[in-house]
Parts: sequence; C-alpha cells; structure tokens
Amino acid sequence: MRKGFTMRVQTILVLVAGLLLVVGCQAKKPNEVPPLAAEEIQPAPPVEPAPVAVTEVETTKGSEGKAPPAPSAGSQTYTMKAGDTLYGVARRFYGDGKLWTKIFEANKDKIRDVSDIRIGTVLVIPPK
Repeated sequence: MRKGFTMRVQTILVLVAGLLLVVGCQAKKPNEVPPLAAEEIQPAPPVEPAPVAVTEVETTKGSEGKAPPAPSAGSQTYTMKAGDTLYGVARRFYGDGKLWTKIFEANKDKIRDVSDIRIGTVLVIPPK
C-alpha cells in the first residue's frame, strides 16, 4: 500500500509543477509608456547657420561634401533620462517604437552607440 501512495504523491507533485510552469509562462501585459509631462516637451530652438569659410575642397568618389541637415521647424527636443531608449522615445513621440531610426538619423552627431546614450543628452525629435 505504501508504493501506491508514493506514486499518487509523485503524480500530484508532477501535476502541480506542470500547472505552475503553465501559469508562469502566460503572456504578461506589456509595460505601458507613461505620457510625457508638458515640461519634458520643448520646441527645438531656432537654428542659425554658423558662418562658413568657403574653400576649395577635393572630394573623393561617393562623398558629396554636404553638411548634416539642420533640425526642421517642426522639431522638438527631448532630454534623455535614466532608463530611456531610442525605441521608448520614438514610442512616446510617434506612437511607434520602430521609428527610433528617425531620431537616430537626426542626432548622429550626438549618438555614438545607440545602446549607450548618456543621461542628459538633448535629442532633436524630428516631425513624424
């Protein structure tokens, strides 16, 4: 009789472990991104072109010698905080985190590594 009891206990333990595994693997609600506070959204300051000395430059094949584009009139700025990612910032401003490359392209001069953007970096957020 002891052997049958042991088998029942083992069966129950296996069923409980399986149930815990299934319950623990259920999809969780994605973290919602909180809306930006009014003080976090700032219009981009007007950009005045810097004086440029005109010199003759020899360009190599494929180089067009163009300066990086200036922020457009509809741009905003955002100051990176702890835990921010370009994906999260794009999701806040555009509603779609997949548009993070748009923010990256507008800020290439400030971002060396997209996975390591310093806290306090002021990013230009171009219009969608």
